[in-house]
Amino acid sequence: MTQTEVPIDVELRGLYKAHYRFQFLSAGFQLGLFALVEKEPGLAVREIAARLDLKEQPTRILLLGCTVFGLLRKDGEGYHTTPLSKPLTANFDEAPASNIPWEQHGIYRAMAWFCESLKEDTNLGLRREIPGTAPTLYGRLAENPELETTFHTMMSSVSRLVGAELREKLDLSGCGHLLDIGGGTAINAANLADRWPDLRITIADLPSVATAANEKIGKLGLADRVRAVSLDAFHDEFPTGCDGVLFAHFLEIWSSERIRELLAKAARALPPGGRIYVVTPRQDDDGTGPERAAMLSAYFHTIASGEGMVYTGAEYEQWFRAVGFEHTGRLPLGADTVVITGRKA
Repeated sequence: MTQTEVPIDVELRGLYKAHYRFQFLSAGFQLGLFALVEKEPGLAVREIAARLDLKEQPTRILLLGCTVFGLLRKDGEGYHTTPLSKPLTANFDEAPASNIPWEQHGIYRAMAWFCESLKEDTNLGLRREIPGTAPTLYGRLAENPELETTFHTMMSSVSRLVGAELREKLDLSGCGHLLDIGGGTAINAANLADRWPDLRITIADLPSVATAANEKIGKLGLADRVRAVSLDAFHDEFPTGCDGVLFAHFLEIWSSERIRELLAKAARALPPGGRIYVVTPRQDDDGTGPERAAMLSAYFHTIASGEGMVYTGAEYEQWFRAVGFEHTGRLPLGADTVVITGRKA
């Protein structure tokens, strides 16, 4: 073993003890520890305990873990933030801070059912840990308004990160009317409408989401070109009259059979020459990565739908051909997202 190699037992411990790391991170964030220490650097244990309304011993435990895992730095008796925790001290509706409440309340307990979900081939995590009767996460969110808000705050922050790059890189010069399936609260639509001033966009999503999207569209002054409509993507045909269809972070939630069905609906809604754009997390064609593809695949299977995963670009291209689209390219976004584009023959 060289000096830089990590012993196998240490590497394994990092995996099977990872839950402790997250709970120190989450508790520090939820209690406002990082924001407090950023605002008042150098506070000692008793001062932190008083400001967080905690007893001294629980405060010591929290500070010990946050220091061990690099979230805080201790100088003498005082505590300070580190580059790792500084992004968690403000802008709580933006990534990375917006991810922590969703991971804690939406994912953490449910992912304990991962093995059982694999064996049963369904999303047992959702069924055991998130109240409601709907078979998918998205239906249950409508039954849990507080959790739904947490989810959409997280997703909006993710969409803003990807959306800014999508706005600059995706060429929609030949598109006059874009249908945005599962377009959420208009993050992508607002970006694209701003970039392409002659573009009309119709967002199609669940009723509660469409209502929120139209409210936002009105506030942005885009109601003359952008609107949201209620649509059940699996039971309703897609509206016609568009010449482009966008699926952004939507198809990977579902099984390959459902994806082919959705792509076929898009093909039926488009005229010859119409364009399709699939924004999705990337899985390498050889099935070896990246890391985010593995994590999201486990999440889709255990919680979100019980049937989806992050698919390879080659799979999408095969599905395109099966429903009458010609594959026209792959556009990378960031480290692990891709836009797969096609044209109706």
